[in-house]
Amino acid sequence: MAAFEPSPPTNSSDISTSPSAPNNSAAQVQKSYSCVLCAQRKVRCDKNPGGCFGCTKARVQCIYRPPAPPRRRKKRGAEMDINTRLKLYEAALRKLGVNPDNVDEHFTTRAFERRGSEDAREHFGTIPGVDSGMLFAEEGKSRYLENHLWTSISSEFRDNQKILQDSSSDEEADRDYRSISEMPSDPSDLLFGSPRSSSDLRPLHPQPVQIFKLWQTYLDNVNPLVKIFHTPTIQQLILNATGNLDNVPKNLEALMFGIYCCVLVSMSDTECDAIMGEGKSTVMRKFRSGCQQALINASFLKSSDMMVLQALVLLLLSLKDYDARSLWVLVGVANRIGQRSGLHRDGSALGLSVFEAEMRRRLWWQINLIDAYAEKLAGVGRTAALGDVRIPLNVNDSELNPDMRDPPKEHDGPTEMMFFLIRCYVGDFLRRSGPNNAYDGTWSRLSQTGVPISDKDKAIDEFEELLKRKFLNYCDESIPSHLMAAYLSRAVICTMRFIAHNPDQYEDKGANMPEKEKDLLFDNCVKVISYQNMAFIIKGTQGFAWHVNMHFQWKAFIYILNELRYRTSGEDAERGWQQVQMVYERHPDFVADSKRALPVAVGNLAIKAWEAFVASRGISDSETPHFISALRSQRADGIRSAQDSVSALTQPVDVSSEFPSVGFPSDPDPLEWNEDFSSSLNLGSDLDPSYITDLPPLQPEQMNWAQWESLLHSFEFENANPDVPSGHDSGYGFG
Repeated sequence: MAAFEPSPPTNSSDISTSPSAPNNSAAQVQKSYSCVLCAQRKVRCDKNPGGCFGCTKARVQCIYRPPAPPRRRKKRGAEMDINTRLKLYEAALRKLGVNPDNVDEHFTTRAFERRGSEDAREHFGTIPGVDSGMLFAEEGKSRYLENHLWTSISSEFRDNQKILQDSSSDEEADRDYRSISEMPSDPSDLLFGSPRSSSDLRPLHPQPVQIFKLWQTYLDNVNPLVKIFHTPTIQQLILNATGNLDNVPKNLEALMFGIYCCVLVSMSDTECDAIMGEGKSTVMRKFRSGCQQALINASFLKSSDMMVLQALVLLLLSLKDYDARSLWVLVGVANRIGQRSGLHRDGSALGLSVFEAEMRRRLWWQINLIDAYAEKLAGVGRTAALGDVRIPLNVNDSELNPDMRDPPKEHDGPTEMMFFLIRCYVGDFLRRSGPNNAYDGTWSRLSQTGVPISDKDKAIDEFEELLKRKFLNYCDESIPSHLMAAYLSRAVICTMRFIAHNPDQYEDKGANMPEKEKDLLFDNCVKVISYQNMAFIIKGTQGFAWHVNMHFQWKAFIYILNELRYRTSGEDAERGWQQVQMVYERHPDFVADSKRALPVAVGNLAIKAWEAFVASRGISDSETPHFISALRSQRADGIRSAQDSVSALTQPVDVSSEFPSVGFPSDPDPLEWNEDFSSSLNLGSDLDPSYITDLPPLQPEQMNWAQWESLLHSFEFENANPDVPSGHDSGYGFG
């Protein structure tokens, strides 16, 4: 959408104006465009009728020459006959007894009407500055200007390309630098470190057959959960590019490497080796390096191309094992790029096509979902706003095409978008609520005592009914994506109830909580963990386990273990231990991770819970689960190592007292989870003694939730992948 520009006068094509001879015609011309000198210098012309300031200062004649007329855009059929159709509609209305001239303003369409307000929420309120911007869009690129400095001079740009191009002229320049010494200083170097010595990415692409297999795996494992582009369109582009990998457009090449990275995260080591013939960690380093270079080649920090931003988002999704602080900063970069492109404004309010508006909604919501996840890990507050962007449509990709003029009819029930839309609705629910409800829907208010529990429960019940009405009542749980969406919905509702009834809201931190409340919390926590475990057990949903791993519910797991110290018999105990054992079997790293406080503290809690269970049941050592034996063995090795370290430092600290009443068998049972697991436990000697003193005390009368919160924050704040080397090998410039 080009900014409006007044047409030049038709009675003069080349007009010179002397300071001593101003005239009305010249004054009229001078109000339309800059003089020749100011245009050449690319400075603003004050268009003074007696000669502009720049020309007067330079002591040259102030000449005004009209620009070449803009290319006439071929009118679409809809634009050519719009007046004719309008007259036909008015005539039809008159036949029905309606005078179009007298239609009240009350019936006009409201701007920025938000979808789905009839369900549970009112439409967005007034957003500061939301009406003051201008969108410039062309050929998949867009730039949104809402700063008065820019909007005030928008008429000076002859066409959209002037706005869309970078502040410097090197976006489309050939960046085929052959050595690092030739590489100019670039802001992207601050994020990704030193780039590759060559920008040629052909050697990093998989073979065509491997690309097809990776794309199919993406469709199976990632596409049902992450919907940021139109799959049929991208599939055709990838098919075309695979036939000529030496000449892939920069934006598409970045997206392809983003897809490689994201799909690799969803694969197991065995699957990766079967497709790529290499280990997963090796392939991931190569793909991340390629994606980094592809983004640099596309000048992603300056680019207005939607495909480049999609590539960055997919890369961010693949960084689940990256440092939380760095990830939050990178997500902030994506958020700012999206805002610069106007993604925070709904496309329908900007006059964009149905297709483009829908793709922008999907991308912006996904960016905000990642942002919320990164904020949680980094331990910071909410920093971004959704703007006036509607929730994406509940339609299949096959119902969308770039040439469509009318939006497709939404489905009542499951579509390809179901899982993604449930996450969008959850985010919307947590962000706002109805104006007459004391409960405002945010996570922080869920656990506050200032809001009555009855209000919280009512809001959660209403939201649960919304999800049932829109999606769950129509789910076919024989379809893996439907089953995963159903598990997501149920787990979210149970998590909300757990937070709303959290024992930390009581003055005694839950020490004297009513048994009914304890039963409610325990039941909801067991359900949350069981829904997560299902993704690893059911064959059709195992491809989605990568997403579950990113959002493991530590609080629910900790509460179960604490309660199992007292629930030593009955059905609740059986259910609880069944889920705990499944967690440790599916997450062997929870045992092997001896360097961070949270897994160590949770392991101690598991040992104590098991000892209480054994004391109540009289179970023999032969019935001890393998994960308990592994935890005990690790702590025995760790304590010996810690004591040696303490002795060497002449610090008389009794480290073993930190693990009271825990027996360590001298010859633990062998592990049988898998052939490689026993070797992965050889980390006990690396236990950091400094963490032992940080573990929260485990008094039998209560849980110290404040200290557990501190451990959770520390765990999420730490680098989750210390084994990835810093520098170029990891694909990033972080140490």
